[in-house]
Amino acid sequence: ITFNMDNENMQNKDDNDLADGSGNWEPDPFNRHEQRWWNGVRWSEKVRSNNSARIDPPGVIPNPVNRDAHDGPAEPLSGVRLPLRATSPYVPHLLLVGLILLLVACVLGLLALIN
Repeated sequence: ITFNMDNENMQNKDDNDLADGSGNWEPDPFNRHEQRWWNGVRWSEKVRSNNSARIDPPGVIPNPVNRDAHDGPAEPLSGVRLPLRATSPYVPHLLLVGLILLLVACVLGLLALIN
């Protein structure tokens, strides 16, 4: 989620996060905007794209993702053990028997109300 902010307020708000003013606009390492504010210690939530300043929290990604490092989708898992408890083949039959018993109980209950 990004929030629009006007450039003037954004630049005056926190551009000098550190007393020595070592912050700077840098290319966004999260690849979501053109630039992100580096305050000299960490990446800020302040971003710029198309000459418009915005607020976009860096998120929970601790390190920027290098998209070129991945060759493609992950290989499927092989040699994986089956679950500890397999589903019984009788479950559908037991559900059908339970449904029939419920219908019989409903019919008997209606007959008892009528008599």
